[in-house]
Amino acid sequence: MLDKKITLYHANWSLCSQMVRVALYEKGISFEEVHIKLCDQYSEGENLNKSFLKINPLATVPAISIDDNIFIDSANIIKKLNTIDGTNELDLYPVIEPDSNSIIRDTTITEGTKFASTIGTIIPVFSAPLIQFMIKKLPFKSIIKILFKHPRRDRKIIFISMYFFNFSKKLPMIGIKKFVDELIKFENLLSNDNKYFYSKFSHVDINMMCVINRLKDLQLEECINSKYTPKLKKYWENLKNRESYIKAILNYYSKKEFDVIDEFYGDKRSEFLNHILKEIEHRN
Repeated sequence: MLDKKITLYHANWSLCSQMVRVALYEKGISFEEVHIKLCDQYSEGENLNKSFLKINPLATVPAISIDDNIFIDSANIIKKLNTIDGTNELDLYPVIEPDSNSIIRDTTITEGTKFASTIGTIIPVFSAPLIQFMIKKLPFKSIIKILFKHPRRDRKIIFISMYFFNFSKKLPMIGIKKFVDELIKFENLLSNDNKYFYSKFSHVDINMMCVINRLKDLQLEECINSKYTPKLKKYWENLKNRESYIKAILNYYSKKEFDVIDEFYGDKRSEFLNHILKEIEHRN
C-alpha cells in the first residue's frame, strides 16, 4: 500500500467533522489535521478566510485533501476513505441493501434534504438555541465579517438573525414530533441480535454515534435511555464502548466547548426534554 498524504480540515464540535474523524480512526488511516475556528463559534471565523475558501468555497467543514485532491461532504468523504487501506481491516459498508444509502442520508446533515425531516437534519434544529448563545457572544466585527464574506446566503441570514433576534429559542419545538417519529423508526429497525445497526460496525453507526453524542451535549440523552427505546439504549452503550468514540469525539472537546455547554445549561435539563419524553410516551 502506498502512503497517501491526507489532511483533514475540521472543527472540534462540528457534527460532520466528528463523523469523518470517527471513520479515520476506525479505518486506522493516518492523517494530518488543521483545526478551523468556525464563524458561528469563534471571533476569528477562519472558515471565511481566503485560504480556506480556496479549499472549500462553501465555507463548511469537514473538507479533506487526499493526495492534493479535495473532497467535501461527510458522506462522500467517508465513502472515499472506505476505499483506502488503513491499519484496520474494516469495511464501512458491510451490507448492500436498497435502503442502506437512504439510512446513511437520514442520519447525517445532507445538503438538499428538507429542513427537520430526518433525524440528522433535526439535530441542527435542536442545536439552534445553543448555537445562538455562542453567536451572541461574538464581537460585532465578526458579524460584519459573516455579512460580507460568508458565501452561503442561507447561513448568512441564519447567523445574523441569531445575533440580533431570539427566534431560535423555541425552534426545537417544531422538530419534536418528527424526531420522535425517527427515534421510534430507528428503534424498530434495530435488531436484538446485533451490537450495531448491521451485524458489523458501519457508516450508519458512525453517523448515529455522533448524532446521539450531540443529543447528550444538548441534555437530551434521556430520550435515548427511555424505557420505550430499550434497543436504542443498548445500541448507544455499544457505540460508546468503541475506542473511536473517545479518540475521535471526546478527545477533541476543548475547554471552550465544555465551558459553553456548562454556561448555557448549568444544572438544568433541556427545556425540550419533557416535551420529547411525553411525545414518546404518547406513542406507546
